[in-house]
Amino acid sequence: MPAMNKTRIDAITGLRGLAALLVVYGHSVDWFSLPWKINSSGEIGVMIFFSLSGFLMAYLYLGKTFSVQSVADYAIARFSRIAPAYLVILLFSFLIYTYLDPNFVYGISSNNILRHIFFSGNVSVFWSITPEVEFYFLFVLVWAAASRYTTRHDMVGLAFLTFGALIVLSYRDIFPGTFVGSKLHYFVFGVIAGIIRSRIRTENQSEKSLTVLHALLIASMVLMESGWVAFPFSSNKEFYNSILTAVFGSFLVFGFSFPSVPGKFFFENKFIVLCGECSFSIYLLHMPIIYLFHKFLPSPFQMVFLIPFMVLILAFSWLNYQLVEKPGARLIRFVGNAVKQKLIPIYPLASRPQSLSVESETR
Repeated sequence: MPAMNKTRIDAITGLRGLAALLVVYGHSVDWFSLPWKINSSGEIGVMIFFSLSGFLMAYLYLGKTFSVQSVADYAIARFSRIAPAYLVILLFSFLIYTYLDPNFVYGISSNNILRHIFFSGNVSVFWSITPEVEFYFLFVLVWAAASRYTTRHDMVGLAFLTFGALIVLSYRDIFPGTFVGSKLHYFVFGVIAGIIRSRIRTENQSEKSLTVLHALLIASMVLMESGWVAFPFSSNKEFYNSILTAVFGSFLVFGFSFPSVPGKFFFENKFIVLCGECSFSIYLLHMPIIYLFHKFLPSPFQMVFLIPFMVLILAFSWLNYQLVEKPGARLIRFVGNAVKQKLIPIYPLASRPQSLSVESETR
């Protein structure tokens, strides 16, 4: 596989910010007098998150040598990205639910906290983190098989994975939503998009064509969010089971990984990039803030409360990103690298991977 062009792609970070805001909107329509009361806003946001995960894993790692050392680096990077905010909010949720408020929106109790600590819970928004973490493990097999093919031209691993994926995809509708098999099509198409993108040079693309493509993609999202384009799904389960939504989500991520004027305007402005950087905190914190508004203010909320509501979400998310996510990630990387050097004494310190700064990565 050719070397990948790992330049910064702010639009991917911005797209992640949009996904987080769509989830917030989807969970807010019942509490605010919002203009578009469609039920798929949250699903579209999660669709983008899953597609981004597959895309970024392929884009960032499939061109690298597969080894014990590189897998250790991968594991440290993944855990340091997701664990700090997740575990801190999980702990606070347990304390609030157990000792302060048994009606708290995150019902983390002694009966289910262990499952959530091991990233296999299903309470509220935590459900979507489970298949994503499972995909992180699955991706190691994809990486190993791809590396074996590129270094030895051995297709056996890829053939087995393809066969297994086809079987799982055939039965995806019977799996629980927290199992990676039920969302595998999002990750698979995301990986395919990431592989294709890693082979395409940005400078060779037509600026006019990209502008038209991005305008069409933005228009399609507006039409879907406004309800002017009706979804043929009677439930969110049907939405998530659809191959069409997986293809669209991956194409959306793939398309906006290229630069254009509309892409830069909508997804590279400072606000949406900031939302992207704080997207995981936004995703985890917005439900407790909705709960607090619902607890202390009349429901449904009037539009006048929308601004302080969003300000609170963004402020707490930014604080959590600065005070929990970033220092927590640094600590985990430090400890992880120290442990790695002791467990693999022959391991030379790897140079830091060139940042996509999408390597703030998925959520």
